[in-house]
Amino acid sequence: MINNQMQAREIFSALEQECRSKKWMGQDPLLTRQMRLSQEILAVFAVRKTDGKHILYLQCNPEDAAKGHRYPAWKGISIEFSGFDNAGIDGCYVRIEQGEGSDDEVYFAVSDDLCSCLNSIERADLRKRLSEALERWRRFFSLRENIKLTREEQLGLFGELWLLRSMLQNNLGLQTIGYWKGPYHEVFDFSLQNMSIEVKTTAAKMPYKAYISNEVQLNDRLAGGTLALFFIAVQPSDSSGETVADVVKGIEDYIENDESACSLFRDKIFGCGLGKPYIDSYAARYIVKEHAIFNVKEGFPRILSENLPNGLGDISYSLEISACANYRIDEQEFWQIAKLHAKEETA
Repeated sequence: MINNQMQAREIFSALEQECRSKKWMGQDPLLTRQMRLSQEILAVFAVRKTDGKHILYLQCNPEDAAKGHRYPAWKGISIEFSGFDNAGIDGCYVRIEQGEGSDDEVYFAVSDDLCSCLNSIERADLRKRLSEALERWRRFFSLRENIKLTREEQLGLFGELWLLRSMLQNNLGLQTIGYWKGPYHEVFDFSLQNMSIEVKTTAAKMPYKAYISNEVQLNDRLAGGTLALFFIAVQPSDSSGETVADVVKGIEDYIENDESACSLFRDKIFGCGLGKPYIDSYAARYIVKEHAIFNVKEGFPRILSENLPNGLGDISYSLEISACANYRIDEQEFWQIAKLHAKEETA
């Protein structure tokens, strides 16, 4: 029995090495290691000798299997109730097997997270907690293909989170967490009542440009009212500045006394690829050099779908920030407008 501080990837790696050496003894089809997550829940990590597939078994209530409970799943993983293939290990288990073509790194990350979520809980709570954890991963893979963020994605999230923290600092309230729509890949990064905000962040030098990914991203008709473009210019730094994790921690400090806001925020950062342990691996630091806010309305330089010839779409383009000067709004005015729309949301 191994201690519960080891990560799933470490355990599976040790089993893989043993499997490759072919020095195992006995006729059991699986090489296994056991780890107790709590007094009532045993986790068994297994590698099948014939094909090297990874399998995680989680001890569960037989009643759950008898009732035919189904857990959330997605392409690349199979989940079912099962006994154990090896002799000497009895009981009912939830069997979580790596699918054909599924990446090892993804499977290890899922296994690590599941074990962390089930650590120290009672078996009676396993179905609820395991379902919640698997549903988070199902939603994650419905929006993303890769676990790790690209440098471009990190930069974009830094800007969105920096604005989210600024909204809390400017007293827009805890409902601000709900305004953030970036993790859901909606049209705009933030949606208040009758107001939307699109965030663009660049680490490039002047003259500044914003990359617009499609012809609807600056369409104020879809914003439900006011549409603001919040532009942020950052300077990468090796020693000073903030990481994405630093900004996340700052937000968590603001909302720590509200469990509902904390839970929603955890789900959102998990959904956009900032779950543990990866968030701490994003070491890039940024200093916000300047930021500017623009009112996107009639005459604003942009490409709109209604202005395109038939047959054209999925248009991406660069927007020179200097060309937007006539539409710039004062920061104090922006916060007054945002607070007004935040109040409408809670009215």
